[in-house]
Amino acid sequence: MHREINCLKRKRSSAGKRPSGGSETKMKVVTISLQPSFSVSDIIRLKNERKTMKIKNDVSESDALTISKSASALGVHEFSLFSRIQAGDITAARLWSGEMAVPISELERLSKLSIYSLAVPPDKPETAWSDARLGIKEESGGLMRAGERQKFSVPGGQSGRFTDSEMKGYRAAFSVIADEFHSLGELRKQLEKPAKVIPSPEKEICTSQLGVWQVRSTLLNLGSSDILLCHKQNEFAVIERFRDNVPYAKANGIAEILLERNDPRELAATFNANAKHTLEFMASNEVATAQRVIWGQFQEHRPARLMAAISERCRLAVSDEETISQTQSVGHSNSNKQSRNGGMRI
Repeated sequence: MHREINCLKRKRSSAGKRPSGGSETKMKVVTISLQPSFSVSDIIRLKNERKTMKIKNDVSESDALTISKSASALGVHEFSLFSRIQAGDITAARLWSGEMAVPISELERLSKLSIYSLAVPPDKPETAWSDARLGIKEESGGLMRAGERQKFSVPGGQSGRFTDSEMKGYRAAFSVIADEFHSLGELRKQLEKPAKVIPSPEKEICTSQLGVWQVRSTLLNLGSSDILLCHKQNEFAVIERFRDNVPYAKANGIAEILLERNDPRELAATFNANAKHTLEFMASNEVATAQRVIWGQFQEHRPARLMAAISERCRLAVSDEETISQTQSVGHSNSNKQSRNGGMRI
């Protein structure tokens, strides 16, 4: 039997000093956020211990990293950070833009390394996404507004049509969150169709911290980790198995228990419900990121209306309404086909 014991420990590096606050530009925005629709009692619990989210509002942007950069620096998926923020295991910060971030001091605690020893990614270069990939459609006709025809439509809700000038803001904002938005959809598919989740190659989890657990099934593939349903005698647990050499795993072990229950069905259902709440949290943060772009660069083009469209699209991406809508659409299409075929004579 192969056993993997991870006892690697690292001392916190004292080299260098934390960047000073310096001068920073504060941007006043109108918040149109997608609030996660869950109560405190629904938050993910670690070993059945009830905790609440801890969020600081007095952290400067120079003393924190966005969730995207923090996840990359620690070698984990954003989902892993958001779920732990919800569980109260990671203290987060809310930036002026409304975006969630992780204080540098918290990153150093999680990695047991100086921030200067972590590979913090640079800002993402601007990517020009095509209208087709962004879901933007150009239609004929449309009313005039400010000398421009409102001929563009976007997915989600009843946002109406937009002018070319307004679409510049939508393109810029949604291009920034497009990758994360796509990831939301992929994770949601895994939660809705567990039978199609790619099984982890792991047959057991064996660490000095957790002991030996047998893997029953894979609940979620995150790329940088797998979330597994495991058992040990009459105990059942949801365990996240990280890749061996990432900073978070080196500091905290290659596996962590997220939930424990006596009933595996109840445990899987509880994880699934909590994971959907985490996706709502992630979608809310994407709205805040888009808001920073639109209110910062496109204030003259009805930013509130653009934000309403993006907010609704992100909400639908993690909502059961999207599945219902798609099912109804397919049913309506099939009904039309049957109706047309019914009138044919061969």
